[in-house]
Amino acid sequence: MIDINVVEENVNKLSKRLDSLNIDSIFIEQDSKLERIFYNEEQLHELRSCAKLLVSMAIGIAIEDKMLIDGIPLSLDTKIYPSIEKLVDIKKQNNLLKVQKWTVRNLLTHTTGYESQMMSERYIKNIDKNELLDYALNYKIPFDVGTRFAYNNVEPFVLSVFFQETFGVNLKDYINEKIFKKLNIEEFEWDNYGNYCPASTGLYLKHTDFHKIGQLLLNNGKYNEVQIIPENWVREMSSIQLETPTAYKSERVLPKIGVGYYTFISRDGYIFRDGSNGQYIIVNKEKNLLITIMSSEKDMKKITEIFRNII
Repeated sequence: MIDINVVEENVNKLSKRLDSLNIDSIFIEQDSKLERIFYNEEQLHELRSCAKLLVSMAIGIAIEDKMLIDGIPLSLDTKIYPSIEKLVDIKKQNNLLKVQKWTVRNLLTHTTGYESQMMSERYIKNIDKNELLDYALNYKIPFDVGTRFAYNNVEPFVLSVFFQETFGVNLKDYINEKIFKKLNIEEFEWDNYGNYCPASTGLYLKHTDFHKIGQLLLNNGKYNEVQIIPENWVREMSSIQLETPTAYKSERVLPKIGVGYYTFISRDGYIFRDGSNGQYIIVNKEKNLLITIMSSEKDMKKITEIFRNII
């Protein structure tokens, strides 16, 4: 069992050594026992890329529900382009040929062919949010589809656009109906990028509700014994779909060995999802362990240092 007192001692030591740590709260749940540490008053907190986890869960529900596209059920092999073709003029022939190959699976594993991140907040702050699809699909795509992992905010956003154009419902509203309401999450904020849910970022939840998302991951899609996310989908999104040697850093507490569907697979049975400024969902199913962290720390690697030699 993780000793909450040891964790708090580590936070205090690191805060002094690093001058600041900017932790807002830590929840640790093991064997159904939940411990909470609040350093700031609980309030709505931006999750940044942790929102991607909900996008993956929503796609899993839609596949399980056999939502139809021209009479054919949605699947991991569903092509994206037919649903977005009329929304954007892809001027580069090389890009067009690659986007036409994109499947749901490519978007969930960041294997669309981009070289690196080009759609985080700092890249798009001066771009009209109604023009993001045009910006993204006309940005250089140098690599073959399905061959290389490159972390990016493009893929969840394109999934959001695809989802809304295909099924006529904003992805945020679908997530609210299929996940939030079933978790009794009533208070959240998630503004659109233009007409579409950003999907990659922009979601605000309280830590108490954020932890419920982690419980879905820990408990194979169940919350209070109710199956909300299909069990087989949670297992699949929590398993390595692609190894990520370019993202692996052995010195990290949780090195990234591979990716699932918007999850990172690490050492010794740990899987996690992180977001800029230090939001974390960390799960180890063998240890029946869930850790969730809210912070405002720009240097994210400081945050997991709390748990060095503990997990």
